[in-house]
Amino acid sequence: MQQTDEQLMLAAKEGDSDAFEILTGRHYSQTLNFIYRFVKDWTLAEDLCQETFIRLWRSVPTYRPLAKFRTFLYHIAKNVCLKQLAKEQRTPHFESLDAAFDEDDEDDCRPIATAIADTHYSPETIVIARETRATIHAAINKLSKEQQEVFQLTELEGLSYQEVADIVQCPIGTVASRKNAAIRQLRKMLAPYRANEV
Repeated sequence: MQQTDEQLMLAAKEGDSDAFEILTGRHYSQTLNFIYRFVKDWTLAEDLCQETFIRLWRSVPTYRPLAKFRTFLYHIAKNVCLKQLAKEQRTPHFESLDAAFDEDDEDDCRPIATAIADTHYSPETIVIARETRATIHAAINKLSKEQQEVFQLTELEGLSYQEVADIVQCPIGTVASRKNAAIRQLRKMLAPYRANEV
């Protein structure tokens, strides 16, 4: 029977280095993607992801399973990102995704390339999908910082409202309110594009 993340952390606390290695392999990619959405730079995201797991390792001796492991991990990752953004003397706000979908930058297009690698879509379909995705992400970038954060964690990372509340350290009702406000704003901003599809 596969051990839970919490069980692996407790095993690591007891000195099982293999347990921590399993945890890292299990969560590295998702954590990297989570960080990338904050910093919009793959090289920087990889550095910050490594820093996140270093901090996670340092937290092993004092770890207690008071929350889900993923919530605990993403809280560390978020703090690492915020520290980096503060160091750059700018607020933790998602930048325009124009750069993230620059066709001349193979690294920035990596998520799209991965998604279509094993399909048989036509070039026209791929271009339309790329433009649609860029439009949606540009709309997300126009949301407030708080709305973006909640929308990312619930919709893109699939976390529950309670997990998000634990990460952003606010009441669960506030998370729900921000999520609903984000959806209303996105519907309003994307309405012209949806009308064009009819």
